[in-house]
Amino acid sequence: MMSLNQKLLKVYTALNTIEGAKIYHYEKPASVKAPYVVWMEDSTDSFGADNRMAEYRVHGTIDVYSKTEFDSLFDNVMSVLNGICAVQLNSVQYEDDTKLIHYEYEFWVA
Repeated sequence: MMSLNQKLLKVYTALNTIEGAKIYHYEKPASVKAPYVVWMEDSTDSFGADNRMAEYRVHGTIDVYSKTEFDSLFDNVMSVLNGICAVQLNSVQYEDDTKLIHYEYEFWVA
């Protein structure tokens, strides 16, 4: 069974293949301006067999922020994760206070 860190490194490695993207785990530095990506894991669920954990998957979110409508970064996130983990677009918001477009994705990696 793959370790937690090995599962997370799959997501980290895939996201970091997006050319020119600013990718951060947990939070971005205050000085960084959009566009950028912040991702984090938040839970696991497991599958049992013979009264033991046979496998588990990690759930998390990926937040993409941009001031540009139709920014290619929104598509690139889903593209690089295709085949690495399950990913879906959970919500799209416009944040009035920051004037940022915010795409929130959920991922599951096993």
